[in-house]
Amino acid sequence: MNKLLNRITRTGLVVGTTIGMLASPLSSAYAASSWNIGSGIYDVTGPAADAGMVGYGDTSQTTKGIHTRLWSRAYVVEKPASGKRLAFVSADIQSIPQGVKQAVVAKLKSRYGNLYDDSNVMLTATHTHVGPGGYDHYVLLNLSALGYDELNFDVIVDGIYQSIVRATDTLAPGSIKFNRGDLLDTSYNRNPVPYAQNPDAANYEHTTNKSMSLLKFVRDDGTEIGMLNWFPVHAVSNDQSQRLISSDNKGIASQLFERDHNADYSQALTFVAAFANSNEGDVSPNSNGQNTPGTNHEKAIASGQKQYAKARSLYDSASISLSSAGNLDYRHQYVDFPGYQVGSEFTGNSAATICDGAIGWSMVAGSDWDGPTNMEGIFEGMTVDNEGTAWNKDASLYDSYLGKYALFGWMNLFSGSSLLANAEDDPCQYPKPTFVNREAIGAELYTTTLPFQMFILDSLAIVSVPGEMTTMAGRRLEAHLLGELAPMGVDKIVIAGLANAYTGYITTPEEYSLQYYEGGHTIYGANTLAGYTQIYHNMANALVSGSAVDAGPTPKDLSDDQIITKIGVVYDDKRLWESFGQVTKDTNNSYSYGDTIMAEFRSGHPRNNLKTMDTFLKVQKKVNGSWETILTDNDIETEFKWIRDTDADCLACSNARVYWTPSADTPSGTYRLKHQGHWKSGWTGNISSYSGTSDSFTYNK
Repeated sequence: MNKLLNRITRTGLVVGTTIGMLASPLSSAYAASSWNIGSGIYDVTGPAADAGMVGYGDTSQTTKGIHTRLWSRAYVVEKPASGKRLAFVSADIQSIPQGVKQAVVAKLKSRYGNLYDDSNVMLTATHTHVGPGGYDHYVLLNLSALGYDELNFDVIVDGIYQSIVRATDTLAPGSIKFNRGDLLDTSYNRNPVPYAQNPDAANYEHTTNKSMSLLKFVRDDGTEIGMLNWFPVHAVSNDQSQRLISSDNKGIASQLFERDHNADYSQALTFVAAFANSNEGDVSPNSNGQNTPGTNHEKAIASGQKQYAKARSLYDSASISLSSAGNLDYRHQYVDFPGYQVGSEFTGNSAATICDGAIGWSMVAGSDWDGPTNMEGIFEGMTVDNEGTAWNKDASLYDSYLGKYALFGWMNLFSGSSLLANAEDDPCQYPKPTFVNREAIGAELYTTTLPFQMFILDSLAIVSVPGEMTTMAGRRLEAHLLGELAPMGVDKIVIAGLANAYTGYITTPEEYSLQYYEGGHTIYGANTLAGYTQIYHNMANALVSGSAVDAGPTPKDLSDDQIITKIGVVYDDKRLWESFGQVTKDTNNSYSYGDTIMAEFRSGHPRNNLKTMDTFLKVQKKVNGSWETILTDNDIETEFKWIRDTDADCLACSNARVYWTPSADTPSGTYRLKHQGHWKSGWTGNISSYSGTSDSFTYNK
């Protein structure tokens, strides 16, 4: 990792220190007021220990520390002439479940009245696979966390809400510039076989969308307050062996960009750089799948650096103005998707009905490229027509495989009986063989009430997708909407993926027919994309004509139906002669470039206090006789690891390890490592803070 850190150039102090923003000189390009713009950032990290991660479906993948914190980044744009505004969020989490959107909007309404609602708030996720889970009100995404985790849900909802509050409170006159360019050698189609089935594949040079679309936000006084871009790629540079919370390649790119602008996350007004996701359904950051060389951290940093460098170039050369003389408008609609009727002009065949939800066997197989389950007899491409599915009607074999795959084995236990009884193939889902129906375990795996939303910002349309859309599905939707929205001056469209709810994948009919991983996880059948296109077609026409769309049915509020499965910390222990924060393994006297520096401390459980907007570790440098914090647990050069003590005489004991690998530009000097946390008393139940500090040491560059 040192070679990668060696290439990280820093301007100013590091993220996490208390610094002011650097405002660029006022230039004539930004002299005239355009929009009212604001940006905000807030912590959504969640439990750093004993929380099941969400993304890979592995119940054994639990959090054991932090590589980088997770953040919600928000942007608010208002058109002064009309008072209309919109809020866009990109959060470093796996997805935005419907319950999170409902709770965030409720908090905004409580504070701002009718200023914000479902229609003008778009919440999206970067799709990291190594963050804490258990924050959905539906079942499937909670399975790997072994149920609902209220602590994580609350910190995510409040963090997203607080980021929008900050963006609202910092609104000021400013301009928005747009730029777009291709980023190569950073994204790879992880399933080229189904992609090649698309007859329009020959029309494109690349098998993934290489385009990065970028917005630059600058106040009229010249203060740069933010950058927002969309580039489709899975945040799976970290594989499922990772146990440290990480924002993965997207969050690392954000951190590098924010360092350039001396971002201070403790301040409401600071520079915010979001690397949002798009139609990433079949897009991997790994050139050779999980066989891509490098450690988890090295792969995430390498991908993040590529995205950062492209965004930096686009940002510096952004020149296309989005003018407030144009439109700021939006539409939002809920649709009960199962049973929805799709016309023949959108299916390309006869009229069709959207299916009831079901997961196919190929979803269980995982993606051969980035995370197969490696179970004999289960593979990508399993259809009702091939011999590979003949055995799935055999209850003993079916339950045998459930037992081998922890995620669905737990579903089987939860249901109290074999899922086979509920796994009959649905003719509507042809050629998908059903592994499990959407309501197979007595609770809903996914929502059926899907949110559809579109923002218009002058010549740009932002189209939300409540799931993971493949490359070609996104290309087809974008091409269709460009034609529909042209009369109102729209000539640029971005797909905002993983928005407002999570409902699996959206593939083309040709991709669906082969039933690879993405097709097996296209919950609502082969006509899902056609249904999306029809709904957005009607929404685009409403925007062009200035007419309303039906709000649709209100989705269920399941917040009171959750069973809290996460038991809080019972107590923290230590040996009689120890104290919390005591150094159990100290640093050496001196280090040189290339070394990794470590200190270990007696600790409490990280769930006692999530250290939201704070840190479990500090790297401090001695400056003029005082200790100054230069790095925190958010920085890519550090790691916070929590380790449960396994000694029989101290079963509730734990240790915290602080790691620091200095980058090439770290100056020589005297340093120390610090850990801070909270411990819980077994006698009183009180939670108290503690801290510990290593010996000082010298570092020679």
